[in-house]
Amino acid sequence: MTLIDHPDNPVPEGARSGFVTTPDDKKIRYAHWPAAGARRKGTVTLLQGRAEFIEKYFEVIEDLRQRGFAVIAFDWRGQGGSQRLTRNPRRGHVSNFNKYKLDLRTVLKEVSLATYPGPHFALAHSTGALVVLSDTDRLRTMLDRAVLTAPLLGLPTGTWFPGLVSGFRSILRKLTLGLFGRPGLKATSPKTSWLIEKVAIPVARLLSMFGLGRLFVPGGNAEISVAYENNRQTTDKARFERFNKVLEQAPELGVGSPTLGWLGATGRAMLALRRREAGPNIKLPCLVLAAGNDRIVSTPMIEDFVARAKAAAYVEIAGAEHELMMERDAFRDQFWAAFDAFVPGLEAEQALERAGS
Repeated sequence: MTLIDHPDNPVPEGARSGFVTTPDDKKIRYAHWPAAGARRKGTVTLLQGRAEFIEKYFEVIEDLRQRGFAVIAFDWRGQGGSQRLTRNPRRGHVSNFNKYKLDLRTVLKEVSLATYPGPHFALAHSTGALVVLSDTDRLRTMLDRAVLTAPLLGLPTGTWFPGLVSGFRSILRKLTLGLFGRPGLKATSPKTSWLIEKVAIPVARLLSMFGLGRLFVPGGNAEISVAYENNRQTTDKARFERFNKVLEQAPELGVGSPTLGWLGATGRAMLALRRREAGPNIKLPCLVLAAGNDRIVSTPMIEDFVARAKAAAYVEIAGAEHELMMERDAFRDQFWAAFDAFVPGLEAEQALERAGS
């Protein structure tokens, strides 16, 4: 499919789009743009979060182009304009997190590295940031640096997919005759959701083994948009409504709730980074930005991980919601200040100065 152009969300100038096919024969939609202006700083590959699509990042793409970067964006398998994986295209599904790694490696090899010069950087959000952190051994040979916003390293108690939490609480109460599954006090809430990590993820993996991985998580549905008043992504109403308008024009871009397979696969990747050696083994230089008021991923777990990672720096933007790049300008300005200080980096800046002299 071509890029969707909306009056409130126009396609940035110079776009070229198409599809690449992964080694396991899945079609991945991509688009790329040359840098604007005379000075070129390198190339940025954008990695989305769950249920997102290229069009949602048009403003970010133009911001990057004006900074002197060529930009590549793509949709993960199962969402946006890429090949869907279930009969019901509204199910947010993947059976194995390694398949996301395959999508990224394919786009980097066949589009990013093949089309534009280095240095090469990744700008990844949420689930996309988890892909980067799960594959740094391979990616450090393809990327120079990565900027990660609100990586999915933990799920905050009682706020991530409330229907999922209440659904599993109900199941747990019935199985234990009311002994477990009751909500705890907010003041004693842990950094992550015990119910999701200790019950929902293992159950999801077990049910997936029995062929039920394509079912929605308990409480899930095929709705692709929510009202601004109910959103937990951003405090910027204009930007939020702009994305809903794109979905109204092209509902085929949207997906609803995740499946049991997605939860099991993503949970396994997320929990693997809790191992003691995971942080020190990250070799790709990363800047990790967290949102102080994030209600979708656990900011304390992000901070804990970065504290164990020698190659990562941490910045927390107080008061911001989950989608830092889609937030109000007061928060976005802080994000871009941190990005500009980290990318392209001192060595690349010095090389650019020498090349221009």
